[in-house]
Amino acid sequence: MTRHSYITHLLVLLFGLLSTFGWAQSKTDSLLNIHATGKADATTYNELIWIYVFNQPDSAIYFGNRGLDWCKKTKQDSLLASIENRIGVAYDIKSMPDSALHWYDLTLTQARATNNRKTEGGALNNIGLIYWNLGQADKAINHYIQSAEIFEEIGNKMGLGNTYNNIALILHEDDQDEKSLKYHRQALKIRQEIDHTYGIAASYSNIAQVFLYQNNPEPDSAEYYLNLSIPLKQQLNDQYGLARSYHSLADVHLERKEYDAALENFMTTLGIQKSIGNSEGYASTYYNIADIFQQKGDPKMMLVYLDSSEVIAEENNDKALLWKVYWSKAKTLGNLGRFEEAFPYWVGYQVIKDSLVTSERNAKVEELETRFRTAEQEKELSEKKASLAVARLKVENRTKWIIGLLSGLIMILLLGFALFQFNRRRTQAEKDAAIITERERGLKAIIDATEEERKRIAKDLHDGIVQTLTGLSLRLQKQVGETKTLDENQKEGFKKSQTILDEAIGEVRGISHEMMPRVLAEAGLIMAIDDMLAKSLGNSDILYEFEHHKVEGERFKENVEISLFRISQELVNNIIKHSGAKAVSVQLIKTNSHLVLVVEDNGKGFKFDDKANQNGIGLMNITSRAKAMHGEVNYEPSPKQGTVATIRIPLE
Repeated sequence: MTRHSYITHLLVLLFGLLSTFGWAQSKTDSLLNIHATGKADATTYNELIWIYVFNQPDSAIYFGNRGLDWCKKTKQDSLLASIENRIGVAYDIKSMPDSALHWYDLTLTQARATNNRKTEGGALNNIGLIYWNLGQADKAINHYIQSAEIFEEIGNKMGLGNTYNNIALILHEDDQDEKSLKYHRQALKIRQEIDHTYGIAASYSNIAQVFLYQNNPEPDSAEYYLNLSIPLKQQLNDQYGLARSYHSLADVHLERKEYDAALENFMTTLGIQKSIGNSEGYASTYYNIADIFQQKGDPKMMLVYLDSSEVIAEENNDKALLWKVYWSKAKTLGNLGRFEEAFPYWVGYQVIKDSLVTSERNAKVEELETRFRTAEQEKELSEKKASLAVARLKVENRTKWIIGLLSGLIMILLLGFALFQFNRRRTQAEKDAAIITERERGLKAIIDATEEERKRIAKDLHDGIVQTLTGLSLRLQKQVGETKTLDENQKEGFKKSQTILDEAIGEVRGISHEMMPRVLAEAGLIMAIDDMLAKSLGNSDILYEFEHHKVEGERFKENVEISLFRISQELVNNIIKHSGAKAVSVQLIKTNSHLVLVVEDNGKGFKFDDKANQNGIGLMNITSRAKAMHGEVNYEPSPKQGTVATIRIPLE
């Protein structure tokens, strides 16, 4: 991730620093009780927004809308500007700048109408932050200046601290790191004077960013300030800020090439980002984790995390991240000799690259037109600037065309090399293909025959023995009902016999369903796995979660669904029997080319190189089923504890 990306993400930490943060849990419970009774007013909702805005922004928006309804209903608007401002902060946390700007503009209008100078200054500051994140520095600085003038006028130290902080961020982005540190320390001093815990935590974090991402990084200094920041953010329950701090701490360890420590901090970051629904954040974190596995020389695990990053980035239409993901997957698959799989990613990378270059070129042209219109008032100067801009644009376009042609040439050379390697190996491959194909056919035939036999036995049990036993049960009930002379002992004996018979019917029916679960055939793979997890783990002490992406409502080939269900069933049974795990995570992901099953536990793990483990019947069954579908199985130790099993099945 570039330094600019870190700065723009960190700006979000500062949006709400104009009001006091840090409510006790008892205060939260009290406010929620008032809301539940229907007696909440604007003050109640305004406080609830601020409690939830940084860790549960959707809840903050919900309470914000309730507050707006109250103001509209009662025609009282003293807190309307504050509520609108805090709703804007919530959309900012959710990375929705257009929505945030809409609410900040409403805040500004309302604050000016009611002469609420403090909220007006805060709204100007927040609008400036949005424009800075969007790369519109001139608009950002203009709003900062207006905000600072208001804060100086009313003596608002908190607002001044925020303004100093924002100026420092701009200077850091402009590589003026010494000046940036000067303003950051001024902001920190003011925040310490007014004991503003949230602002202090943000300043510590921002100072760490300067030390970490300056031209000559100082990771020790960055780590010092991050270790000051993290406890404060934990105290404040600032989940968004906490995720950013752990992300930066991971980068500190990367700077020192401490990959295991970096991986642990990225995993912590990922957990926090998932808890607050920051999909843009955890898509990027998946990519960072994949990069660590590349550094550790583990391409298989790298591809697993690239798959996750790809799925989320596609959902978010994050072309900048997809560009990097496609490049990494193409390069990794190429290095593994899997050229057919790599080729679509080379193409996708080039398409996105061309799209980004076109967008940049259009932005240059638009900027040139704006300068030309503005410069009409000074004709002579305008002509010089326009000519210079056109010349630069031509040079840039020429350079980009050259780079594009060189990229195309490199792709052609790579494809040529791939074809050469393919032809070189084709002769040997053709010799091996018949043997491999025959083995795969045999393996598939065995698996198919096994499943057919399961179906037949399940059907025979259900339609034969179960029906017979059910008929016998009904006949027994009828005979008992027709017999008038039974004493109590005889009735009790018949009752016990009836119970035993009913239990036998239930047990045989359960065996039938286990051999071929009806939910798999009727509802598909997701419902079948969910049902299996509920029955296997639902009544145990093992916590579990099941996530799925891009597979909702889809059906796959029968052999694929059956095999993936059997594999997940086998893995869960192994976890229950051997791992001693307390938690299990199951993920089912569909990428452009594969169906990926990931099963992770936090148990004691096992030795992957031990032949006794490799020759176990359960693991052999898993491997056989995956190979029959041209898939692959990978076992890795979990980054924290336990085992991660990954099964990747190609989509034909």
